[in-house]
Amino acid sequence: MLRGLVMALLVSMGPAWGSTPFQRGMVSITLDDGLSSQYTTARPALNARGISATFFLITQNIRGGFSGYVTVPQVQTLISEGHEIGSHTITHPDLTTLTANALEIELHDSQAWLKSQFGLLSVPSFASPYGAYNPSVLSTISKYYGSHRTVNGGQNFKDSNILQLRSYDVHTGITVDTVRSWIDAAAADGSWLILTFHQIVTGTASSSTEYGAADFAAILDAIKAKNVDIVTVSEGRSRMDGSTGDASGDTSVYADALGDGFSDRSYTPHNLDNRTVVRTGLASLSAELNKWNAVYLHHISGLPASQYTSLELWVHGGTEGGQGVRLLAYDGSQKLGSVRLDAVMGHAIQAGTWQQVLVPLSSIGVSSTGTVRDLYLQDDTGTNQSTVYFDDIRLLRSSTPPPTTPPTEPPPTPAFTLYADSLHTTFKDRSWATRNLAAANPVHSGTSAISFEPDSWKALLFNTTTRVDLSLYKTLSFWVHGGSTGGQVVRVLLKEDGLTELGGMRFDVALGHAIKPGVWEQVLIPLSSLGASSRLLQEIYFQDQSGKDQGTLFLDDIQLLP
Repeated sequence: MLRGLVMALLVSMGPAWGSTPFQRGMVSITLDDGLSSQYTTARPALNARGISATFFLITQNIRGGFSGYVTVPQVQTLISEGHEIGSHTITHPDLTTLTANALEIELHDSQAWLKSQFGLLSVPSFASPYGAYNPSVLSTISKYYGSHRTVNGGQNFKDSNILQLRSYDVHTGITVDTVRSWIDAAAADGSWLILTFHQIVTGTASSSTEYGAADFAAILDAIKAKNVDIVTVSEGRSRMDGSTGDASGDTSVYADALGDGFSDRSYTPHNLDNRTVVRTGLASLSAELNKWNAVYLHHISGLPASQYTSLELWVHGGTEGGQGVRLLAYDGSQKLGSVRLDAVMGHAIQAGTWQQVLVPLSSIGVSSTGTVRDLYLQDDTGTNQSTVYFDDIRLLRSSTPPPTTPPTEPPPTPAFTLYADSLHTTFKDRSWATRNLAAANPVHSGTSAISFEPDSWKALLFNTTTRVDLSLYKTLSFWVHGGSTGGQVVRVLLKEDGLTELGGMRFDVALGHAIKPGVWEQVLIPLSSLGASSRLLQEIYFQDQSGKDQGTLFLDDIQLLP
């Protein structure tokens, strides 16, 4: 009855879900493995609609010219057309099975080859093969990449975990109408929807990883017709807060969506995205628990009971209340324990209100040496019951009493101001573009700003012999004004030693839109999205990327924020 699910739970780094919306909903198209049909069939459909996608490539297959995969010239064409290239490892292994050294090689060398082969300044996006990961894998991913896309279904928000980006795997069994409902939710919620495809076929799909070209095109049309931004993974990531987890270590089973590593194996009518009766966030789990049927949530890697004290959930009895619901915990086929929710609360489930249920694991016979793989919320009456709602289901971490004397907190790191009215004293102006570092109008703050002519690949260049330790900072912040024209195509580039590039990003990508004329706008770029975390900064460039003459651009208040 129990089948394996190829994913693992990050227990130590907390949940991946969030709830803070973006200014507008976003949708990303991702394609895994670098299959040749993605170039011959998916690419024309994308290009015809002006949609840039993210292609996660297995580098060995391309480097070796393997049949059925894209070629080096084809990848170069994808890049020139504006598509993003991400890493999907060298050989497509289950990363959770590798030694530490083999894991490093798969992650580092695949990225290094993509950068070297295609002249890319950075490859910030990564997707793990089979969606398989664990704490060690995520820790290593964070060393090289700015984000990690999973195949855990659900939507992403500004405060979602960038190392566990949710994605829906669009396979043969997924209808266009289902995908349309996900797109509608992204538009309504201000969330980020990532769709993952593999083989795109013109005929009838014959395997679970194939998807019909006509349905693929219909999905693209649905995205274009909706009021959402269409972004690559790195573009979407640049709009996020940069969170990598919840320090509490509590494990989410359900909160707006299933927690990481959980799959839905329920055998009762239910809805994981109910929007009518919600305690927190955007959605709750509603269920018709009739005649011994159950909501059944499974996790293959298992949750060590020793790391948790209790299971917490919230229940709402709907319009009637009084439902008989039993919570059961299993380790595969072995029952660990069970209890009725009303017995824990000391009264019946009430209608019209949310109530907390806190179940100590020891009280239902779950020992500290046990492993929780399966959780059931099951009808315990054998009859038909009215709809019941659940929300915010989580396993609470074992707690340690706080010390009697709080430790002394180190003083916060101040922002490093590279330019505000004048250049920082440790930096020198080595620019070869026409510029004025004391422009009086327009000014964002203070008395001066930088005016800059971004023409014919020319650049502002500021360098220092006293390199800045980027491990102290999280974000590059600056303000940009498009002058009278706007629309300039300019990027910022960081270098460590005059030769080693840490990463770069175009202004319009970071902003999510073209540079506007006549107005100041703040550009916020997480250093992790550039691959520049924990490195040393010696040079910063602001460079034309059009090769043409462009209108005057203004910069002000350039800072590294802690």
